Amino acid sequence: SIPCLSYLLILLLAVLQHSPPLVYASNQNVLSVEDKLRENFYIYSSCFTSDGFSATYGQNLEQLFRSLVDSVPSSGFDNTSIGDAPNTAYGLVLCRGDAPADICRNCTAIAAETVKAKCPNSRSAMIWHSSCLLRYSDTRFFGTIGGSEKVGLSYPKNTTSADRQAGRDFVDALARDAASNPKMYATRIQPQGNYTSYGMAQCTRDLTPVDCMVCLQNAAKEIEQNQSLGQEFRFLSMSCLIGYDTRIFFLTSPEPAWSSPPPLLAPSSPS
Repeated sequence: SIPCLSYLLILLLAVLQHSPPLVYASNQNVLSVEDKLRENFYIYSSCFTSDGFSATYGQNLEQLFRSLVDSVPSSGFDNTSIGDAPNTAYGLVLCRGDAPADICRNCTAIAAETVKAKCPNSRSAMIWHSSCLLRYSDTRFFGTIGGSEKVGLSYPKNTTSADRQAGRDFVDALARDAASNPKMYATRIQPQGNYTSYGMAQCTRDLTPVDCMVCLQNAAKEIEQNQSLGQEFRFLSMSCLIGYDTRIFFLTSPEPAWSSPPPLLAPSSPS
């Protein structure tokens, strides 16, 4: 509901506003970004199907979480399934593209424990922490753009039409960069006159490049429809994230030592 989403936005804004301030043009800036990544704080979760939660499904889910925690640090993304129908547990985890392997593993482990506490006996759920997304279901969802669950956050500013146009151009380029990258992750730094834009975009790597682009464009359209496409915003969904700021909020180096991603699946067919 709208009141619930408004509460979530207020809560998320409060969390971010109380994060340690960034210090520019120094190594301390990078350290403070990494410190924020290491916090792995909770952002949002949704619990879906709860009917028919069986002991067998619960056991498969526990095994799924262990598998994701063990596998994800090598690439920053993993999707897998455990068990046989009708109790198969499907799951994926996506770590932020700038998160080192230890932060990625930690976030996945924390997210798994948090979602179990927030969504007990749910056969399907998703959760965002600050450094990772974890999603699971009793229905196969790999290779498809996630549903309507999403969290948007904008920072009120006296933006001009030029700011909003610069935002559109910046986001379009950022989305193209992410969709064309094998890791489906991109960052961008661009001077905009009296400020600098810092952007990050990422998709879950079970999507095709086309679907990644669609997910990011849909996110940008929603932000724009809410008249928030100015100088600062964040948007998290079940399949992608995008955001930009006038302060750097991602690590620029060293890049996480990840292996090559799994091969992309074929384009999703219309339902």
